[in-house]
Amino acid sequence: MLVLAGLAALSLGALSGCESTQSRSAELEERGAKTLLADSGLEIDKQSTEVTVGGSELLSDANGSAVVVTLRNRSQQDLTDVPILIDVLDTKGKSVYRNDIPGIEPALAAVPFIPAGSAVEWVNDQVLASGKPKRVLIKVGADASSYNGEIPQVEVSDPRLDGDPVSGIEATGDVVNRSGEDQGRLLLYVVARKGGEVVAAGRGAIEHLKAGTKPVHYDVFFIGNPSGAELELSAFPTLPGQGPE
Repeated sequence: MLVLAGLAALSLGALSGCESTQSRSAELEERGAKTLLADSGLEIDKQSTEVTVGGSELLSDANGSAVVVTLRNRSQQDLTDVPILIDVLDTKGKSVYRNDIPGIEPALAAVPFIPAGSAVEWVNDQVLASGKPKRVLIKVGADASSYNGEIPQVEVSDPRLDGDPVSGIEATGDVVNRSGEDQGRLLLYVVARKGGEVVAAGRGAIEHLKAGTKPVHYDVFFIGNPSGAELELSAFPTLPGQGPE
């Protein structure tokens, strides 16, 4: 596993097939962060000149839809809480989902952390579209915060697939918090690629991760099918002075 400025990335090959289970993923996340965006919802008045969109994918299956966006920080500073607005359109160009819903979870409307000069992948697997999604428009806001502090040391194991096609197959693994401080939240993204194409993605979270050497189990469910694909897992710990206590 490669750990780079708070971003944990790894790849696995030739994974067995799975069916995503969005409802179970959402249920797991309900155990999580209670901090929500302001009642007015996400608004982007000025687009970022520092963070650019490197690509995006829209995934759908029987369990729902997800959007995966690659973002690059071209500035000389680490950035946190980068606002990102997605507008999902149907085949006629009609908007069927926007993540500017009042009270939405912050991680569904902002990128937690992008290291200076680096790229990350952001996942929104809770696209509750009112019609059939076809394409997505993306805006990245300029109201990100710079970060100069330390990155908590959190170890994330290689994900492995577990479950069955009926109850749902998940990517699972273990996490150890070696930062010396309790973590308010650890956010996990998993993106599956086959032949360079994104074929599945999901996200999960561990709330109130205690410091110590005892491994804690994590679960990530997919939208799409990662069979035979390579998995890239990214972990975003709670930075000191930010996020839930």
